Amino acid sequence: MKHLLLLCLLALMFLFAGCKTDSQFTVAYLTPSENRVRFVEEGQAMGQRFRELGVNFSIVYAGDDDALQIQQGLDLIERGVDALVITAVNGNTIAPLIREAKEKGVMVVAYNRLINNSEYDLFYAGDNGHMAKAFVDAAVSRAPRGNYVILGGDRFDRNGVELMYHIDSLMLPHIESGRINLLYSTFLEGWSRSRAAFEVQQVIDAHGSDIDAIIACNDAMGLGALDVLQANNLQGKVVVTGQGAELESIRNVHRGFQTVTIYHPPKELGSKAAELVYEMLNGRSASQIANAHSFNGLAVIPTFQMKSIVVNRDNLQYLVDAGVFTWNQIQE
Repeated sequence: MKHLLLLCLLALMFLFAGCKTDSQFTVAYLTPSENRVRFVEEGQAMGQRFRELGVNFSIVYAGDDDALQIQQGLDLIERGVDALVITAVNGNTIAPLIREAKEKGVMVVAYNRLINNSEYDLFYAGDNGHMAKAFVDAAVSRAPRGNYVILGGDRFDRNGVELMYHIDSLMLPHIESGRINLLYSTFLEGWSRSRAAFEVQQVIDAHGSDIDAIIACNDAMGLGALDVLQANNLQGKVVVTGQGAELESIRNVHRGFQTVTIYHPPKELGSKAAELVYEMLNGRSASQIANAHSFNGLAVIPTFQMKSIVVNRDNLQYLVDAGVFTWNQIQE
């Protein structure tokens, strides 16, 4: 009996060891900076799911230095990584790394930011059309007439360009009807709070304080707009949008100063990305996974889009129930 038990245990150990060997891959996530809270959290969720799947995983931060990110990727390729998931510091300059990866048979997934002018396996992204509609719907429902300002993201980030394209398309009928007057529209380098504040102050200096809505494409720019609105006694009188669900922005939503933000649930986003990469490493094609396609200037890249959560004053409880923030944090 003891011998039989020992043989069963050895067989189980052999079986588990074999399964681990079959599923053992090495994946690295190249992300811009430790200061990009969203990408850090999503990377951590990605790592947790990869480890559950038996995959070796590491996160590498580039300090917002595109040259450093390229070198980090080249080093990982030399060390034998099976796949690179990349949120590019600069989607235009990283192409040499992508070419090297493909030559060495390393899978490449662009995460959230499209990588331009190179061929790779998959683009994993949010749904910019969905977010643009959330911004415009929130603004037009609160301010169906009046003067608008649009603060787009970085013109060198595909997300910034796509968001602006969708916002422009959705706003066009309202502008052509004469109900909405577009005072000013611009892209902002780095999706920057300080730059947004500068631009909004310039608009007020040029056109006065008669502003009804500011469609800002992320929370940082929305906060920059609110900094200026507060200084000009306009806080709470102007529709302001954003995305990211940063705590400061959520507090402003609760107070009625910011109208809407978009929550990107890091666990769901990171976990799903890990699962898709794992499926491709095990032979599933990107075309089977894709629910959209994106042209990056050279190639049409299979794309998987994930919708995020629209958050306003009426559904803040969702974030509390999800454990993102407590009411004490929101109400501070």
